[in-house]
Amino acid sequence: MAIQKRTLNNNIVLITEPIDTAKTVSVGFWFPVGSRFETDKNRGVTHFVEHMLFKRTLKKTAFDIARAFDRIGGYINAFTERDLMCLHATVPSEHLEYTLSIMCEMVTDSVFAEEDIERERKVIESEIITSQDDPEEVAFDELYAVLFPNQGISESIAGSVNDVSLLTRNEIFNWYKDNVSLGALSVIICGNADIEKAALILENLEKRNLPLEILAKPEWAVSKKNIKAPFQQNQIFAAFPIKLPLTEKKINCLTVLNAVIGDTMSSRLFQRLREQNGYCYTVYSFITLFSDCAFWCAYASVAKKNTSIVLKELDNELKKLFSGDLNEMEIEAAKEHIVGEEIIASEDVELRMKRLARLHFSNFPLIVYTEFVKNIRSLSKEDLLFQLSEMLDFSKETIVVYGGSYGFKSFFKCKN
Repeated sequence: MAIQKRTLNNNIVLITEPIDTAKTVSVGFWFPVGSRFETDKNRGVTHFVEHMLFKRTLKKTAFDIARAFDRIGGYINAFTERDLMCLHATVPSEHLEYTLSIMCEMVTDSVFAEEDIERERKVIESEIITSQDDPEEVAFDELYAVLFPNQGISESIAGSVNDVSLLTRNEIFNWYKDNVSLGALSVIICGNADIEKAALILENLEKRNLPLEILAKPEWAVSKKNIKAPFQQNQIFAAFPIKLPLTEKKINCLTVLNAVIGDTMSSRLFQRLREQNGYCYTVYSFITLFSDCAFWCAYASVAKKNTSIVLKELDNELKKLFSGDLNEMEIEAAKEHIVGEEIIASEDVELRMKRLARLHFSNFPLIVYTEFVKNIRSLSKEDLLFQLSEMLDFSKETIVVYGGSYGFKSFFKCKN
Protein backbone atom coordinates (compact mmCIF):
# COMPACT_ATOMS: atom_id res chain seq x y z
CA MET A 1 0.00 0.00 0.00
CA ALA A 2 1.02 3.62 -0.56
CA ILE A 3 2.92 5.74 1.93
CA GLN A 4 0.72 8.46 3.37
CA LYS A 5 1.59 11.72 5.09
CA ARG A 6 -0.85 14.01 6.84
CA THR A 7 -0.88 16.65 9.55
CA LEU A 8 -3.35 16.07 12.37
CA ASN A 9 -5.39 18.85 13.99
CA ASN A 10 -2.85 19.12 16.82
CA ASN A 11 0.07 19.68 14.35
CA ILE A 12 1.45 16.14 14.70
CA VAL A 13 2.78 14.90 11.37
CA LEU A 14 1.67 11.30 10.81
CA ILE A 15 3.48 9.22 8.19
CA THR A 16 2.34 5.66 7.58
CA GLU A 17 3.39 2.73 5.40
CA PRO A 18 0.87 -0.11 5.80
CA ILE A 19 2.20 -3.62 5.13
CA ASP A 20 -0.71 -6.04 5.31
CA THR A 21 1.52 -9.11 5.07
CA ALA A 22 3.59 -8.13 8.11
CA LYS A 23 2.91 -9.56 11.56
CA THR A 24 4.65 -6.70 13.35
CA VAL A 25 4.53 -2.92 13.42
CA SER A 26 7.17 -0.30 14.21
CA VAL A 27 6.34 3.12 15.64
CA GLY A 28 8.70 6.08 15.89
CA PHE A 29 8.05 9.32 17.78
CA TRP A 30 10.54 11.74 16.19
CA PHE A 31 11.29 15.12 17.77
CA PRO A 32 13.29 17.70 15.76
CA VAL A 33 15.47 18.60 18.73
CA GLY A 34 18.99 17.40 19.51
CA SER A 35 22.26 18.42 21.09
CA ARG A 36 22.95 21.19 18.56
CA PHE A 37 20.01 23.19 19.98
CA GLU A 38 21.53 23.30 23.44
CA THR A 39 23.78 26.01 24.88
CA ASP A 40 26.76 25.88 27.20
CA LYS A 41 24.31 26.31 30.09
CA ASN A 42 22.35 23.09 29.44
CA ARG A 43 24.72 20.84 27.50
CA GLY A 44 23.52 17.23 27.51
CA VAL A 45 19.92 18.03 28.47
CA THR A 46 18.26 16.38 25.42
CA HIS A 47 20.07 13.10 26.05
CA PHE A 48 19.15 13.33 29.75
CA VAL A 49 15.48 13.80 28.83
CA GLU A 50 15.67 10.75 26.55
CA HIS A 51 16.81 8.64 29.49
CA MET A 52 14.10 10.01 31.77
CA LEU A 53 11.28 8.98 29.41
CA PHE A 54 11.69 5.42 30.74
CA LYS A 55 11.74 6.26 34.44
CA ARG A 56 8.22 7.11 35.61
CA THR A 57 4.91 8.56 34.41
CA LEU A 58 1.84 9.69 36.35
CA LYS A 59 0.44 6.16 36.10
CA LYS A 60 3.43 3.86 35.62
CA THR A 61 6.73 3.11 37.31
CA ALA A 62 9.90 2.36 35.34
CA PHE A 63 9.28 -1.33 35.99
CA ASP A 64 5.71 -1.04 34.69
CA ILE A 65 7.01 0.43 31.42
CA ALA A 66 9.65 -2.28 31.02
CA ARG A 67 7.20 -5.06 31.86
CA ALA A 68 4.56 -3.65 29.49
CA PHE A 69 6.81 -4.38 26.50
CA ASP A 70 8.42 -7.53 27.85
CA ARG A 71 5.04 -9.19 28.34
CA ILE A 72 4.14 -8.81 24.65
CA GLY A 73 7.59 -9.70 23.31
CA GLY A 74 8.03 -6.13 22.12
CA TYR A 75 10.97 -3.78 22.06
CA ILE A 76 11.21 -0.09 22.98
CA ASN A 77 14.24 2.15 22.87
CA ALA A 78 15.31 5.73 22.23
CA PHE A 79 18.28 7.68 20.96
CA THR A 80 19.50 11.26 20.71
CA GLU A 81 21.37 12.75 17.77
CA ARG A 82 22.62 16.22 16.98
CA ASP A 83 19.44 17.10 15.05
CA LEU A 84 16.85 14.67 16.41
CA MET A 85 15.56 12.62 19.32
CA CYS A 86 13.54 9.46 18.75
CA LEU A 87 11.46 7.13 20.91
CA HIS A 88 10.63 3.96 18.98
CA ALA A 89 9.02 0.57 19.52
CA THR A 90 8.47 -2.61 17.51
CA VAL A 91 5.70 -4.97 18.60
CA PRO A 92 3.31 -7.64 17.31
CA SER A 93 0.66 -5.85 15.23
CA GLU A 94 -2.19 -6.72 17.58
CA HIS A 95 -0.58 -4.57 20.28
CA LEU A 96 -0.28 -1.31 18.31
CA GLU A 97 -2.97 0.62 20.22
CA TYR A 98 -1.57 -0.56 23.56
CA THR A 99 1.91 0.50 22.48
CA LEU A 100 0.79 3.94 21.28
CA SER A 101 -1.00 4.59 24.57
CA ILE A 102 2.16 3.87 26.57
CA MET A 103 4.40 5.90 24.25
CA CYS A 104 1.99 8.85 24.42
CA GLU A 105 2.06 8.63 28.20
CA MET A 106 5.86 8.60 28.21
CA VAL A 107 6.15 11.74 26.07
CA THR A 108 3.40 13.72 27.81
CA ASP A 109 3.17 12.55 31.45
CA SER A 110 6.68 11.69 32.60
CA VAL A 111 7.17 12.81 36.20
CA PHE A 112 10.91 13.60 36.48
CA ALA A 113 11.04 12.84 40.19
CA GLU A 114 14.19 14.13 41.93
CA GLU A 115 15.23 10.66 43.10
CA ASP A 116 14.86 9.29 39.58
CA ILE A 117 16.92 12.14 38.15
CA GLU A 118 19.74 11.65 40.64
CA ARG A 119 19.81 7.90 40.01
CA GLU A 120 19.84 8.36 36.25
CA ARG A 121 22.48 11.08 36.48
CA LYS A 122 24.90 8.43 37.74
CA VAL A 123 23.92 6.11 34.87
CA ILE A 124 24.57 8.83 32.29
CA GLU A 125 27.88 9.79 33.89
CA SER A 126 28.91 6.13 33.65
CA GLU A 127 27.82 6.07 29.99
CA ILE A 128 29.97 9.13 29.26
CA ILE A 129 33.00 7.66 31.01
CA THR A 130 32.56 4.40 29.08
CA SER A 131 32.49 6.32 25.79
CA GLN A 132 35.71 8.09 26.75
CA ASP A 133 37.44 4.69 26.93
CA ASP A 134 36.43 3.98 23.30
CA PRO A 135 39.13 5.37 20.96
CA GLU A 136 36.85 5.49 17.93
CA GLU A 137 34.04 7.29 19.74
CA VAL A 138 36.40 9.88 21.23
CA ALA A 139 38.04 10.35 17.85
CA PHE A 140 34.68 11.11 16.21
CA ASP A 141 33.96 13.78 18.83
CA GLU A 142 37.35 15.31 18.04
CA LEU A 143 36.56 15.18 14.32
CA TYR A 144 33.40 17.24 14.81
CA ALA A 145 35.32 19.73 16.95
CA VAL A 146 37.77 20.25 14.07
CA LEU A 147 35.16 20.35 11.30
CA PHE A 148 32.87 22.79 13.13
CA PRO A 149 34.98 24.53 15.80
CA ASN A 150 33.16 26.29 18.65
CA GLN A 151 29.75 25.49 17.18
CA GLY A 152 26.80 23.70 18.78
CA ILE A 153 26.76 20.95 16.18
CA SER A 154 30.24 19.85 17.23
CA GLU A 155 29.45 19.43 20.92
CA SER A 156 29.22 15.96 22.44
CA ILE A 157 25.65 14.65 22.32
CA ALA A 158 25.66 13.48 25.93
CA GLY A 159 27.73 16.40 27.21
CA SER A 160 30.58 15.98 29.67
CA VAL A 161 30.37 14.52 33.16
CA ASN A 162 30.60 18.08 34.49
CA ASP A 163 27.82 19.27 32.17
CA VAL A 164 25.51 16.52 33.39
CA SER A 165 26.36 17.16 37.04
CA LEU A 166 25.21 20.79 36.71
CA LEU A 167 21.80 20.15 35.16
CA THR A 168 18.95 20.90 37.58
CA ARG A 169 15.57 19.21 37.76
CA ASN A 170 13.88 22.40 36.49
CA GLU A 171 16.20 22.67 33.50
CA ILE A 172 15.64 19.05 32.51
CA PHE A 173 11.88 19.09 33.07
CA ASN A 174 11.34 22.42 31.27
CA TRP A 175 13.27 21.13 28.26
CA TYR A 176 11.03 18.07 28.28
CA LYS A 177 7.84 20.14 28.49
CA ASP A 178 8.84 22.56 25.75
CA ASN A 179 10.45 20.15 23.28
CA VAL A 180 8.90 16.74 23.94
CA SER A 181 5.60 17.00 25.83
CA LEU A 182 4.52 19.96 23.68
CA GLY A 183 7.31 19.90 21.10
CA ALA A 184 7.03 19.44 17.34
CA LEU A 185 6.43 15.74 16.65
CA SER A 186 6.41 13.42 13.65
CA VAL A 187 5.00 9.94 14.23
CA ILE A 188 5.98 7.27 11.73
CA ILE A 189 4.23 3.90 11.63
CA CYS A 190 5.30 1.04 9.41
CA GLY A 191 3.83 -2.46 9.33
CA ASN A 192 0.47 -4.14 9.76
CA ALA A 193 -1.53 -1.37 11.41
CA ASP A 194 -4.99 0.14 11.71
CA ILE A 195 -3.94 3.65 10.73
CA GLU A 196 -7.25 5.35 11.56
CA LYS A 197 -7.28 3.99 15.11
CA ALA A 198 -3.69 5.16 15.51
CA ALA A 199 -4.62 8.63 14.25
CA LEU A 200 -7.48 8.86 16.76
CA ILE A 201 -5.12 8.05 19.64
CA LEU A 202 -2.61 10.67 18.49
CA GLU A 203 -5.33 13.28 18.00
CA ASN A 204 -5.91 13.19 21.77
CA LEU A 205 -2.48 14.73 22.43
CA GLU A 206 -2.18 18.47 23.00
CA LYS A 207 -1.39 20.84 20.15
CA ARG A 208 2.30 20.83 19.35
CA ASN A 209 4.72 23.77 19.24
CA LEU A 210 6.62 24.76 16.13
CA PRO A 211 10.13 23.28 15.77
CA LEU A 212 13.05 25.11 17.36
CA GLU A 213 15.04 27.38 15.10
CA ILE A 214 18.65 26.38 14.47
CA LEU A 215 20.88 28.83 16.32
CA ALA A 216 23.41 29.16 13.49
CA LYS A 217 24.21 27.40 10.23
CA PRO A 218 27.40 25.31 10.60
CA GLU A 219 30.59 26.73 9.12
CA TRP A 220 33.06 24.19 7.71
CA ALA A 221 36.70 24.57 8.75
CA VAL A 222 39.48 23.45 6.41
CA SER A 223 42.29 22.01 8.50
CA LYS A 224 45.14 19.49 8.68
CA LYS A 225 45.34 18.61 12.35
CA ASN A 226 47.10 16.10 14.59
CA ILE A 227 45.52 15.66 18.03
CA LYS A 228 47.44 13.76 20.68
CA ALA A 229 45.67 10.82 22.32
CA PRO A 230 46.59 8.14 24.90
CA PHE A 231 45.79 5.20 22.60
CA GLN A 232 47.95 2.65 20.78
CA GLN A 233 46.61 3.38 17.30
CA ASN A 234 46.08 6.48 15.22
CA GLN A 235 42.61 7.32 13.91
CA ILE A 236 42.71 8.94 10.48
CA PHE A 237 39.91 11.01 8.94
CA ALA A 238 39.74 12.67 5.52
CA ALA A 239 36.54 14.71 5.28
CA PHE A 240 34.93 16.74 2.48
CA PRO A 241 31.85 19.00 2.73
CA ILE A 242 28.93 18.11 0.46
CA LYS A 243 27.61 21.07 -1.46
CA LEU A 244 24.03 22.13 -0.78
CA PRO A 245 21.22 21.94 -1.76
CA LEU A 246 20.77 18.20 -1.39
CA THR A 247 18.46 16.43 -3.80
CA GLU A 248 17.30 12.84 -3.82
CA LYS A 249 19.34 12.11 -6.97
CA LYS A 250 22.44 13.71 -5.51
CA ILE A 251 22.26 11.63 -2.33
CA ASN A 252 21.66 8.48 -4.39
CA CYS A 253 24.79 9.23 -6.42
CA LEU A 254 26.83 9.85 -3.27
CA THR A 255 25.53 6.61 -1.75
CA VAL A 256 26.74 4.63 -4.77
CA LEU A 257 30.09 6.43 -4.74
CA ASN A 258 30.47 5.74 -1.02
CA ALA A 259 29.97 2.02 -1.70
CA VAL A 260 32.64 2.16 -4.40
CA ILE A 261 35.13 4.03 -2.22
CA GLY A 262 34.88 2.53 1.25
CA ASP A 263 31.53 1.18 2.40
CA THR A 264 31.95 -2.44 1.28
CA MET A 265 34.53 -5.21 1.58
CA SER A 266 35.24 -4.96 -2.16
CA SER A 267 35.57 -1.16 -2.03
CA ARG A 268 38.70 0.70 -3.13
CA LEU A 269 39.89 1.62 0.35
CA PHE A 270 39.16 -1.72 2.01
CA GLN A 271 40.96 -3.63 -0.73
CA ARG A 272 43.90 -1.26 -1.03
CA LEU A 273 44.59 -0.51 2.62
CA ARG A 274 43.61 -3.77 4.29
CA GLU A 275 43.43 -6.70 1.87
CA GLN A 276 46.35 -5.87 -0.45
CA ASN A 277 48.74 -4.24 2.01
CA GLY A 278 47.58 -5.07 5.55
CA TYR A 279 48.05 -1.51 6.74
CA CYS A 280 44.99 -1.46 8.99
CA TYR A 281 42.19 -3.52 10.49
CA THR A 282 39.39 -0.94 10.31
CA VAL A 283 38.77 1.18 7.21
CA TYR A 284 35.52 2.52 5.79
CA SER A 285 33.79 5.64 4.52
CA PHE A 286 30.47 7.26 5.38
CA ILE A 287 28.07 10.10 4.61
CA THR A 288 26.67 12.32 7.35
CA LEU A 289 23.56 14.43 6.69
CA PHE A 290 22.09 17.24 8.77
CA SER A 291 19.21 19.56 7.99
CA ASP A 292 21.56 22.31 6.84
CA CYS A 293 24.91 20.67 6.08
CA ALA A 294 26.47 17.37 5.03
CA PHE A 295 29.87 15.77 4.59
CA TRP A 296 31.58 12.65 3.28
CA CYS A 297 34.48 11.10 5.20
CA ALA A 298 37.00 8.28 4.91
CA TYR A 299 38.20 6.68 8.15
CA ALA A 300 40.99 4.28 9.11
CA SER A 301 42.41 3.06 12.41
CA VAL A 302 46.09 2.23 11.96
CA ALA A 303 49.27 1.31 13.81
CA LYS A 304 51.22 4.52 14.35
CA LYS A 305 54.08 3.32 12.12
CA ASN A 306 51.65 3.06 9.19
CA THR A 307 50.21 6.56 9.52
CA SER A 308 52.24 8.19 6.75
CA ILE A 309 51.76 5.38 4.21
CA VAL A 310 48.00 5.16 4.87
CA LEU A 311 47.65 8.92 4.44
CA LYS A 312 49.57 8.65 1.18
CA GLU A 313 47.58 5.68 -0.16
CA LEU A 314 44.31 7.33 0.83
CA ASP A 315 45.28 10.53 -0.92
CA ASN A 316 46.33 8.61 -4.05
CA GLU A 317 43.07 6.63 -4.24
CA LEU A 318 40.91 9.70 -3.85
CA LYS A 319 42.86 11.61 -6.49
CA LYS A 320 42.59 8.67 -8.90
CA LEU A 321 38.84 8.76 -8.46
CA PHE A 322 38.78 12.53 -8.90
CA SER A 323 40.58 12.13 -12.22
CA GLY A 324 37.73 9.92 -13.47
CA ASP A 325 39.17 6.47 -12.68
CA LEU A 326 35.80 4.81 -12.20
CA ASN A 327 34.81 1.70 -14.14
CA GLU A 328 31.41 0.29 -15.03
CA MET A 329 32.02 -3.00 -13.22
CA GLU A 330 32.54 -1.43 -9.81
CA ILE A 331 29.66 0.98 -10.42
CA GLU A 332 27.26 -1.87 -11.13
CA ALA A 333 28.58 -3.85 -8.16
CA ALA A 334 28.04 -0.87 -5.86
CA LYS A 335 24.52 -0.25 -7.18
CA GLU A 336 23.50 -3.88 -6.72
CA HIS A 337 25.01 -3.89 -3.23
CA ILE A 338 22.74 -0.97 -2.28
CA VAL A 339 19.77 -2.62 -3.98
CA GLY A 340 20.41 -5.86 -2.10
CA GLU A 341 20.68 -4.04 1.23
CA GLU A 342 17.39 -2.27 0.54
CA ILE A 343 15.61 -5.50 -0.35
CA ILE A 344 16.84 -7.16 2.84
CA ALA A 345 15.84 -4.09 4.88
CA SER A 346 12.38 -4.15 3.31
CA GLU A 347 11.53 -7.19 5.44
CA ASP A 348 12.33 -5.29 8.66
CA VAL A 349 9.55 -2.90 9.70
CA GLU A 350 11.84 -0.96 12.05
CA LEU A 351 14.35 -0.27 9.29
CA ARG A 352 11.57 0.80 6.97
CA MET A 353 10.20 3.13 9.63
CA LYS A 354 13.61 4.74 10.18
CA ARG A 355 14.15 5.02 6.41
CA LEU A 356 10.92 7.02 6.10
CA ALA A 357 12.03 9.26 8.97
CA ARG A 358 15.33 10.06 7.24
CA LEU A 359 13.52 10.88 4.00
CA HIS A 360 11.02 13.06 5.85
CA PHE A 361 13.56 15.09 7.79
CA SER A 362 15.75 15.49 4.69
CA ASN A 363 12.71 16.80 2.77
CA PHE A 364 13.05 14.03 0.17
CA PRO A 365 10.09 12.33 -1.51
CA LEU A 366 8.52 9.57 0.61
CA ILE A 367 8.97 6.75 -1.88
CA VAL A 368 8.53 3.00 -1.42
CA TYR A 369 11.68 0.88 -1.51
CA THR A 370 10.90 -0.46 -5.02
CA GLU A 371 11.00 3.10 -6.36
CA PHE A 372 14.31 3.69 -4.57
CA VAL A 373 15.73 0.53 -6.18
CA LYS A 374 14.62 1.79 -9.59
CA ASN A 375 16.24 5.18 -8.99
CA ILE A 376 19.57 3.64 -7.92
CA ARG A 377 19.72 1.41 -10.98
CA SER A 378 18.96 4.35 -13.29
CA LEU A 379 22.09 6.30 -12.29
CA SER A 380 24.68 6.64 -15.05
CA LYS A 381 28.44 6.80 -14.89
CA GLU A 382 28.21 10.44 -15.96
CA ASP A 383 25.90 11.19 -13.02
CA LEU A 384 28.42 9.67 -10.63
CA LEU A 385 31.46 11.38 -12.13
CA PHE A 386 29.76 14.76 -11.89
CA GLN A 387 29.00 14.27 -8.18
CA LEU A 388 32.47 12.84 -7.56
CA SER A 389 34.17 15.90 -9.05
CA GLU A 390 31.98 18.16 -6.92
CA MET A 391 32.47 16.17 -3.70
CA LEU A 392 36.24 15.70 -3.85
CA ASP A 393 37.17 19.37 -3.66
CA PHE A 394 40.65 19.06 -2.18
CA SER A 395 40.79 22.77 -1.38
CA LYS A 396 38.12 22.06 1.27
CA GLU A 397 39.50 18.76 2.54
CA THR A 398 40.04 18.42 6.29
CA ILE A 399 42.42 15.76 7.58
CA VAL A 400 42.48 14.78 11.23
CA VAL A 401 44.86 12.29 12.83
CA TYR A 402 43.84 11.47 16.36
CA GLY A 403 46.75 9.84 18.17
CA GLY A 404 50.52 10.25 17.99
CA SER A 405 52.27 12.62 15.60
CA TYR A 406 54.31 9.75 14.10
CA GLY A 407 53.86 9.89 10.32
CA PHE A 408 51.64 12.96 10.31
CA LYS A 409 54.37 15.56 9.85
CA SER A 410 56.39 13.43 7.46
CA PHE A 411 53.38 12.94 5.16
CA PHE A 412 52.68 16.64 4.85
CA LYS A 413 56.39 17.44 4.56
CA CYS A 414 56.66 15.08 1.57
CA LYS A 415 53.39 16.36 0.12
CA ASN A 416 54.57 19.94 0.22
